[in-house]
Amino acid sequence: MTLGTPVSPGPRPANRNLSAFIWAILILGLAGVIAAGVREIWSSAVRQEYKELPVLGQITDFHLTERSGQTKTLADFKGEVWLADFFFTSCPGPCPVLTSRMADLAQAVQRTKGKVRIVSITVDPATDTPERLQRYANQYGAGSNWWFLTGSLKETFRLAREGFKVVVEENPPESVPQAGKVLHSTKVALIDGRGQVRAYYNGTDADLLPRVLPDVGTLLREEQQNR
Repeated sequence: MTLGTPVSPGPRPANRNLSAFIWAILILGLAGVIAAGVREIWSSAVRQEYKELPVLGQITDFHLTERSGQTKTLADFKGEVWLADFFFTSCPGPCPVLTSRMADLAQAVQRTKGKVRIVSITVDPATDTPERLQRYANQYGAGSNWWFLTGSLKETFRLAREGFKVVVEENPPESVPQAGKVLHSTKVALIDGRGQVRAYYNGTDADLLPRVLPDVGTLLREEQQNR
């Protein structure tokens, strides 16, 4: 009997189908987590299970440019609940995870119909022009309720340190290749409609969404009472 050239096994449709099924389950599971988090806002409102959130600081006025080219100041947030973080688009460290978490939040708060805004402020304005921020925002499917802001380095650092009271520092040149241009906090700040910081969260935590949304519900209730 003559042995021919070994033939590579062909594709395994069953395995491919199984892989597709697993991915479908994972995607549905993520969607379920987001949906459950959004429902927590409203179910908390029905139960009136609100906790008092302390005032941790006051955001001072600022003038920054959104990716659309429009100037934004603190007055643009009057009466709105917002969640803010600091990042930069070329960050080799935690920024991709942080921005993914912000994307989850942006999707979850859509149900509030503009009452809650997501804000990401770059700490590398020399690189992160409005045009670059627009491309970056597109990568994460950012909608109109998620603003990406840039401005002068002096203004951004002042806002981070004095307003948000978070760490931000330029890295020494020898650290830039590994750590990027800027060392910055990965905290996400929750701010009320008067520009007061009411809570901080670790923006890279996997359970960010279920921890944030009940507090968002608390501030939405406050804003309604203050009208």
